[in-house]
Amino acid sequence: MYTQFFGLRDKPFSLSPDPRFLYLSDSHREALAHLLYGIEQGEGFIAITGEVGTGKTTLCRTLLERIEPGTEVAFIFNPQLSGEELLQSIAAELGLETEDRTRRELTEQLNRFLLAKKREGRRVLLIIDEAQVLEREALEQVRLLSNLETSTAKLIQIVLIGQPELDTLLEAPDLRQLRQRITVRWRLGPLSANETREYVRHRLRIAAGQTKNLFTDGALREIHRHSRGVPRLINLLCDRSLLAGFAAGVEQVGLGLVTQVESELQVGGHHEPALPDSPHRRRTFQLPHLRSWLPVAATLAAAAIATLLVLASVAPTWLGLDAPEVDPAALPPLEGEATELVAAPPPVDAAPPGLVVLEPASDLAFDLDRALRELTPATWTAASVDAVLEAWGGESLGVQRLSARQGRAMLQADGFSLFAVDDATLDELLAIDRPAILLLSNPPEEPREVLLRSVSGDRATVSNGSGGLDKVALSDVTFYWTGTAIVPWRDSAELPDLLLPGAQGVHVLWLQDALQGLGFESGAVRGTYGAGTAAGVRAFQESVGLAADGRVGPMTQLRLSERLGTEGPPPRLRSRQ
Repeated sequence: MYTQFFGLRDKPFSLSPDPRFLYLSDSHREALAHLLYGIEQGEGFIAITGEVGTGKTTLCRTLLERIEPGTEVAFIFNPQLSGEELLQSIAAELGLETEDRTRRELTEQLNRFLLAKKREGRRVLLIIDEAQVLEREALEQVRLLSNLETSTAKLIQIVLIGQPELDTLLEAPDLRQLRQRITVRWRLGPLSANETREYVRHRLRIAAGQTKNLFTDGALREIHRHSRGVPRLINLLCDRSLLAGFAAGVEQVGLGLVTQVESELQVGGHHEPALPDSPHRRRTFQLPHLRSWLPVAATLAAAAIATLLVLASVAPTWLGLDAPEVDPAALPPLEGEATELVAAPPPVDAAPPGLVVLEPASDLAFDLDRALRELTPATWTAASVDAVLEAWGGESLGVQRLSARQGRAMLQADGFSLFAVDDATLDELLAIDRPAILLLSNPPEEPREVLLRSVSGDRATVSNGSGGLDKVALSDVTFYWTGTAIVPWRDSAELPDLLLPGAQGVHVLWLQDALQGLGFESGAVRGTYGAGTAAGVRAFQESVGLAADGRVGPMTQLRLSERLGTEGPPPRLRSRQ
């Protein structure tokens, strides 16, 4: 309906899993690489999981297009079957006879088929989508299939694709034999704010054959915030927003239209996803929300009919080759135009018709987008270093420009250890609970280093690049954040980055003394990282919610320093107001 209006050849945000539109986020690229690697290496079991709507099925279709020729594929997309029914479905997918065959006969037939393909040099691949609904009996049947092997190789490779419930299912004690055979596992995550923006632009580019910026930056930020980076919800919001933009006659979808569409669809926030995700999830896209779109459909239909009548009167040869061009501005206005469906804007001078103008909140006067564009990376780094020093009660350097390397050297010279994390999430930073220097990117500009000083609700306090701090919407920060962060902290012990069992020396002496002081080790302090010290480290890690691996890395060191009080009262990322 809106494709011609916006100059698109196809609908860019269809909910069908079309591999043409596949956007490989870092998570999707890694998942596809794991799949292809596992298949090429002849791994027996591969498991890929991800939340509803994160693109698992699209990834699966892309895999089918990229696997090497000569591969026999059995694709099971509705695995809610008994063990015998699953075996019948697999045999049928591979073109084998299934009628009046017992389970034993099916298994023997399948084994002969696999051996024949092995001799021919062909690979056999079984893909089970929505694997989280497999019954225990069916899972056991899948495990038994993996026993079909020669002395040197598996005869069949099995890929399980499912929702996170599959991970939970595989952790069951009675499925440990199956779990131990899974050699490649990957979990798809949602898109970051930057990836959401690029995802939308990628799909528009594919649909138009050229670059199309049909959404403002504010609209894209809102789409990410409400969809939480789930591709299916992004598609839904974008599709309905383009429809609303077509109804309003605007060339670019802004924040107001996206907000209006979200309220209609109830996507994001505390609502359930607005799509029927699986047979086991309740539908939340219900008729009361659809009714509000009926006037849109009626108005659009009336507008279309009226337009045809007008064009017919202006150009009788409209359907022929000699039809003259019609200037839309010369056409009479249509009754009941759909612009009334957009909330009336407040009285603002020169505001375009149909555009919702939002006044900035009084505490959000700082324009992060503009500052990222106008201030250089060296200026941002100098400001973030000063903000770190002031957060720990020190004095600013007063330097106007610093390279990233100079900034780190300055902090380390002042007694800071720098804990660098990549592909981090906001929840992970909040768990660390220290101010962090974030790498923010505003393409095509170079990334900028900005201190995230504190977070309170949906507000964040950040260094403003000019020697101070300002409040911004937290969604603005996450929109530009690349996922890379540096967490400064005071390390009085000056331990190496990683302290492992078997180490000796003064650093181990400090560690043993610290563990004894905290009640996690009672053995002699000898300066050798032995089994007793490793047990004490694991017990400490468990007590502070870290992975109990016995390795003393930056997070364990930070928590030790925190418990010992050697760092003093550090500044916190979570606002205690």
